[in-house]
Amino acid sequence: MKKAKIKFILVGIAVLVFLSGCVSVGEFEQMKAEMARLNVENTELRKEVSELKTRMDRMSSDLSTAIALKEGQLTLIAQTQDYIKELQVLKGRFEENSYNNEKRFKELNERITELQARLTQPVQKEQEQAKKEKLQDPKEIYDSAHVDIKNKDFVSARGKFQEIVKNYPDFALLPNSYFWIAETYYNEKKYEDAILAYEEFLKKYPKHEKSPGALLKEGMAFLELKDKKTAKVVFERVIEKYPQSKEAQIAQQKIAEILKSQNKTRTKTKTKTKTKR
Repeated sequence: MKKAKIKFILVGIAVLVFLSGCVSVGEFEQMKAEMARLNVENTELRKEVSELKTRMDRMSSDLSTAIALKEGQLTLIAQTQDYIKELQVLKGRFEENSYNNEKRFKELNERITELQARLTQPVQKEQEQAKKEKLQDPKEIYDSAHVDIKNKDFVSARGKFQEIVKNYPDFALLPNSYFWIAETYYNEKKYEDAILAYEEFLKKYPKHEKSPGALLKEGMAFLELKDKKTAKVVFERVIEKYPQSKEAQIAQQKIAEILKSQNKTRTKTKTKTKTKR
């Protein structure tokens, strides 16, 4: 608007000068050049104004965005503070409930422990009474176990002999009970268990009257397991430790059978070798 006024004034001056007829040709040209210069300046001013307007628009847009962000941040902060308050309330409730639950669990455990103690006492008394009744006569248990052996109920017999071993350390027939435990395994063809049981008996009672028989049966168990080499060693021990016993005679026969069997095996092997040649 200001530039338009300036241009209008200049044009008016030029017209007045021309009309007055008092302006020379040189002065007119000078005025014309001045007008051209002013026109160029006017154009540059327009460009600057346009650029300023663009920058103002951008600044206005940025300002609006900043204001919006600021408002959003304030809203977010307010929401966060509300969430924090809610969390604090929930935390308080949780801690209160945890305390109450812990207290209830403690009371419940104490109640359960009390009930268990009440229930256990009569059972313990009954068990102690039953144990006392059971511990009255080991000879009856021993005789009952032998009845089971005659009836080939080896599991029941072994259980009774084991009861004697466990509960009657001073019983006169305790060594026999160890021996018969091994016998029940042997009769069930549980030869590995039998070997272990015979060995336990021999370690405890090496000079017992049943020791030769136990060692012989140990060798027989190895023989049943097809371990002839170990069986032969055991039979040799029977002969060495109990040379005058009938078990030593049987052991001698078993060794002879093993050697005969080994000789037959060697002969067959040699025959097969010659046939192949």
